Amino acid sequence: MAEEAPPREPPAAPPRPPTPPVAEPPQEPESSADQLPVSTRVRKLAEAIGPTTLATALLVYFGYVATRARYQYFGVPLDMTGLSNQDLMLQGLEVVYVPAALMFLGILACVGIHALVRWLLARDTGSDASANRALLAYLIILVGVLLIARALIGMFVADSDTSVVIGATPLSLAIGPAAVAYGVWVYTQQRGRPLLSQRMAHNGALCAVGLFVAGLFWASTQLAWAYGTGRGEEDASRLVDRPEVVIDTKDPIDGLPTGITETRLDASGKGEAAGAYHHRYAGFRLLLSSGGRLFLVTPDWVLGRDRTVVLPYGDDIRVQLLPQP
Repeated sequence: MAEEAPPREPPAAPPRPPTPPVAEPPQEPESSADQLPVSTRVRKLAEAIGPTTLATALLVYFGYVATRARYQYFGVPLDMTGLSNQDLMLQGLEVVYVPAALMFLGILACVGIHALVRWLLARDTGSDASANRALLAYLIILVGVLLIARALIGMFVADSDTSVVIGATPLSLAIGPAAVAYGVWVYTQQRGRPLLSQRMAHNGALCAVGLFVAGLFWASTQLAWAYGTGRGEEDASRLVDRPEVVIDTKDPIDGLPTGITETRLDASGKGEAAGAYHHRYAGFRLLLSSGGRLFLVTPDWVLGRDRTVVLPYGDDIRVQLLPQP
């Protein structure tokens, strides 16, 4: 018998063309806002606000604080004076010089301290360089922690020795966190690698900058209030040199301050207004004229003893000013 031929193998399938690689969707780059340094963020914020707007707002605010303290010394609320924003801005011009000078001096001091620290870090290259740099960082952080403690004591302990000293609490609040952040930066330079993650470092720096600005603003407010109180004391000491104000009224004024003389005017005379005013009061000094009101005081006005007389300025009174020799 003839042998059966073995079954033929099916022909091999032709090779498939290679599958093209699937292109992965491009990854979205990280937000550029997370990569910007703190200085760039602060500069962008200042550009968004606008220097003119910021300067005008600061002048109005400092003028408001100083003028409020000045007239509150005489027991006059600022809301009663009716002063406009332009008046407050003009008042703020004389207040803003000292805070601005202190701010620029502080910036120069910070630049000098940073240059000194950089010089010390670059100069110290001996065997104990790492220990010296770490000690410098620890000292800066310790100073910052002590200042933060001083700020917390001044804010939460109502004591005259800690809370009333002008600028002590707000400046401690401003410098303390900044010193801690700067000490961490010095320690990072000594360590050679970041101590904190980039996001945590950025958030900490932003918090330090925010507390620095808040502390400076707080200190400037205290300085403006002290300046206004000083202006009030100066006004009270020089009232005798101001022109004397003589008031003619139709109706009598009750409760005259000490030192004011009243004279009964004669109804006879010429003209329609001759007999319209029946009472004359002499000896006043003009503290302020605003909002249709006259704020009058005596030349020897003393805080806690005398008061301020407020008269509406209208047709029912007549005012005369007598300059002093």
